[in-house]
This record gives sequence, structure tokens and C-alpha cells, in this order.
Amino acid sequence: MPAKLKFKLIYCSSEDPEFPSSELNAHSPHTVGWQSARFCDYPQELGFQFGANVRLSQLQILSHQFKIATKLELFIGSTADGDKPSYHKAKFKRLGYLSLDSNERSSWQARELKSVQVDAFGRFVKVLVHKNHINKLNMYSQVGIIAVNVIGDAAPAPPGAHPMLGAPVGGADPHAGGDGAAHRPPGKKDVSPLDDITFDLNFDAATAKQIRELHVAKDRAVKAEDYDAAKRLKDAIDRLKQVGARMAKLELRKKAAVESEDYDTAKQIKAEIDRLRSAVAYG
Repeated sequence: MPAKLKFKLIYCSSEDPEFPSSELNAHSPHTVGWQSARFCDYPQELGFQFGANVRLSQLQILSHQFKIATKLELFIGSTADGDKPSYHKAKFKRLGYLSLDSNERSSWQARELKSVQVDAFGRFVKVLVHKNHINKLNMYSQVGIIAVNVIGDAAPAPPGAHPMLGAPVGGADPHAGGDGAAHRPPGKKDVSPLDDITFDLNFDAATAKQIRELHVAKDRAVKAEDYDAAKRLKDAIDRLKQVGARMAKLELRKKAAVESEDYDTAKQIKAEIDRLRSAVAYG
């Protein structure tokens, strides 16, 4: 079953020192994302590498709320068999593009999430980020991406497989489904909510890990037809999600207090976070 794939950002055209491209390597409530340099040239390029050849099923990209690209082009790449993996020497196949809304209707408050279903094999993903939408808040003509998530299988392509097997990402109807998602290739399974980009953005790493472990235990209980245990685990997951969401908000408040050097407030918030974490009953 397709699952969340680990990757590493290995190339970017430019970056704002306060919002470096390394921000895209991990997801958490504290993620601030990547932003291009001020008054940069377009398109900007982001390059991602996987630990091995993978089969991509879904790409998710969360845009900045006002530093918004007009278009994102997506590519899958790989090197020849036997060659050392190299992003700059890889051959890329264009998968298509995604168009982003100017976000004026939300007064540049909401972040647009693009999710697209693909079916492609490779070792690298390249994203070309085109020029920004113009608005009064984006004074330096930058673009920004908060987070990137990739769903797929860590499996090599079968012999003779085409680098792209599914429908193109964009073109005929880049806004299909109302949220810019391309049509799902036939036979694709839904992605687990635990692998969705929003999951890790809403919970700290420790809470996310605990929730995933409880889900695994609940699935085992269901398979064993131990429904009492399954219900207890489900209740524990629900409690942990509620507490985890509150802890994530408190962590953001604590971070803001530290940045403003209000250490008394930061200490109080930390104590509340510790109290919530220790009070959670896991079973």
C-alpha cells in the first residue's frame, strides 16, 4: 500500500536566509517552509532525492498564503542503471503542471493545498516554481512553499516501465475536482490520513509517532477480532489527537514567547505542555 516517502531537498535555485530550503525536509507545526530570494529570477527550481527508486502515487504541495507562484511544473527523473545517482545528470520526464489561485478571495489568509495523483517511477522529483502572483503583501516578488509531501512505494520500476504511467498532472483541466487535483489513475487506493501532509503539520513529532503506533495496534486488534481492545485504542487515539492539537498550539505560543524573550511565559507554557503530555492515557 502506498505510504509517506522520505526524501531530501538537494537543490534549490535560491532561498531567503530566514526561510531556507532545508525547511522542506520535515513536517511539524513549526514548519515555516521555503521562500525564494527577494526579486529572484523565474522559474525557481527545487530538487528532491529519494533513498532509492520509488513509485510515486501522490504529490502534495502546500503554498504560502501570499507569496504564491502562478504555476508549478512537476518532473520525475532517474539516472541510468549502474550510474551513481546524480540530480544534475538525471534525465527528467515532465509530468505536468498545477496552477495556483491568487488567493485574493481569502485576503491572502488561507494556504492553498494542491494534491495530485500520479503513477511514475524515479529517484528524483523536480519542481519548477513560476513567477509570483502580484499582491500588496508580497513586496519583494517572492514565492514560498510551506511543505511538500510524497506518497508512494519504495520499489524499483519493472523492466521496460515508462517513466510516467498515469494521466498528466495538468493541462486540460488543472482545476479538476475543485482543488486543482488531477484525476486519479484507475485502481488507486486512498491514502491513509496518517500519511497526509496535514497530519504532521498538526501534531508534534512525539505525538504523531504515538498516534501512528496506536493505529498499528488498533489494526492488529481488529484483525484478531478483539473489538474491545480496538475500541479502547480508538478512544485513546481520539484523546491523543485532541491533546496533541492543543499542545501544537501551545508550542507555537511558547516559540513566540521565546522569540520575544518573555521567558516567564515560555516557562508557564512549557509546564502546561508537560502536564498535558503526562496526563494522556494511552490505553
